[in-house]
Amino acid sequence: MRRREDSENYDPAMRLAMRLYRDMFVRLGRARWYSWLSIKLLVPIDRFCYRRSGGRFSLLHLGAGRATAIPSLLLTTTGRRSGQQRTTPVLYLEDRAGLVVVASNFGQPQHPAWSANLLANPRATVQIQTERKDVTARLASDEEKAALWPRLLEIYPTWDAYTARTDRSFRAFFLEPA
Repeated sequence: MRRREDSENYDPAMRLAMRLYRDMFVRLGRARWYSWLSIKLLVPIDRFCYRRSGGRFSLLHLGAGRATAIPSLLLTTTGRRSGQQRTTPVLYLEDRAGLVVVASNFGQPQHPAWSANLLANPRATVQIQTERKDVTARLASDEEKAALWPRLLEIYPTWDAYTARTDRSFRAFFLEPA
């Protein structure tokens, strides 16, 4: 589903700039104040940018598909109380079983609303770049999550810092084609 462009198509200066940009997000993500800023300001801005650019621009990557980008998608769930569609940008990992998303909520004490929405109604939609696809969410078992954790940390090492901030276990979901 994801279209990653070959990193050799970019000049070395652009690859370096993208790597530095990604590293900045990983480092900032470890700061508690940045988690607050992300929840209150950056997530709404990212959702807006992703939608308006058709997935070509996100705060997590300058130009979708770059080899150094942090992979993100837009996840649309149905609100468990309101019944309204709710969309949020989420990092993901591609796996044989589908896409994997982690409900870290920036290390906050409570689970993100989108994960509770998926537990109540596992049908959702994802958008990766311009492609939209209906998916069904399945909560990963503790064993599956433990097996995936090293690969997830390769994408976003800051998840390790988030686990140290909270006593809760992060939910992970497989998003499988509906």
